[in-house]
Amino acid sequence: MLDIFFANKQHQQNFGKLKVKFPLCERDSYYRAACYLAAHPSIFKCFNAFRQKHSPFDWIFDYLEDPDNFIARRDRGQTTGDTAPLTSQSWQLLELGLSLWNGHKCDMSFVMDLDTELYLVALQAIDLKRRSPAINFEYVAEDLGL
Repeated sequence: MLDIFFANKQHQQNFGKLKVKFPLCERDSYYRAACYLAAHPSIFKCFNAFRQKHSPFDWIFDYLEDPDNFIARRDRGQTTGDTAPLTSQSWQLLELGLSLWNGHKCDMSFVMDLDTELYLVALQAIDLKRRSPAINFEYVAEDLGL
């Protein structure tokens, strides 16, 4: 596997859990990028990874399909995730993940406002989606003291 930049140890551990749930992550760049972003602690805490069936984003597609119904079902404990814990930056990372997964429209201007760590997470996700990743984030992170 590639050298991958993780925001922290929890991000790396969450990614490992998602690789177990979605083994295609090892050879499919769509799954790899999706699992990488979904593994970020600010997103991972929002869903039950092992109740997702098709991707780590089943829960958010469920929300996007009918937000009001989702919230009512969430309040009854009938969903596999929850949007309430998302911050504006984690919501933007999630939208990037959806864009990398299936082309969901995503306004990339948010990238300019990310702190350095989340900026690297966004770049790493984009790079993981490429057929031939091009950036060695290990050295970038070291240079920045992350």
